[in-house]
Amino acid sequence: MKKPDENIRHLLSLLDDENQQVASLAMAELLKFDDIIDPFLGELQESGNSRLRKRIHQLQSVLSFRRRRIDFSKNLKNKNLDLITGLFELHFQWYDNDAEADVRKLWDKLIDSSRKFSPDTIEKLAYFMRKFNFTVAERDNLDPDYFCIGIVLEELIGSDFILCAIAMEVAAHWNLKLQVIQIVGDFALLDPNGKVLLPGNGWRLLPQEKKGYSKKWNNTMLLKLTSSMLFLAAVSTSSFRYINTIGHCLARISGKDELDFLPYPYNS
Repeated sequence: MKKPDENIRHLLSLLDDENQQVASLAMAELLKFDDIIDPFLGELQESGNSRLRKRIHQLQSVLSFRRRRIDFSKNLKNKNLDLITGLFELHFQWYDNDAEADVRKLWDKLIDSSRKFSPDTIEKLAYFMRKFNFTVAERDNLDPDYFCIGIVLEELIGSDFILCAIAMEVAAHWNLKLQVIQIVGDFALLDPNGKVLLPGNGWRLLPQEKKGYSKKWNNTMLLKLTSSMLFLAAVSTSSFRYINTIGHCLARISGKDELDFLPYPYNS
């Protein structure tokens, strides 16, 4: 029986095969050696063979993305996980080719724009979000763009709970502590004085929360909801790649490493 090192070196030799299918099968097998493969890839990442070098870089990219997904899944169990950081991570689970710096610039631009309004009260926050033209997407629309923070910041339209998350984090920058709540089917923001801000209908303010009518959502709950909506978006469009990536995030939250509990063909 071959030792792991021998298996890895044999599979690496197949990456130079002219047949893409052979190379792809070799890459799939190499990914099974996730925990010990880095030194082998490091030896070849600057290879003079352009085809081999390209496939080595592809493998390293896949491994990096997979590890990032695993780390994010673990972090989702942490109630103190930073909400914006978590939403960025979910954005990159879907738009994995986006540059993190570019998405960060959109967030920094929003915070910088808020300086003119100093939204340190819920009334000022409502005015700022209204002036910035943030709009709630149509209810039950599963367009993944409505749950990816980078696209929401760029297009200014998104799911109501994503808009609430964005507004809450803007407010936190100005030392205004708000809570995301759900009233019947609508998400809203609650301030310390009991005032409620609904992103729908032009960021409408309600003078007082009706006790017992709302459910409070913490950061972990909001990130799990975002993950679930992206997974539903993937299933509704039969996007197997995203079913796999987002599905693994959700599975690991529940203590599972594989998707074998899903029906065929999603469990492969």
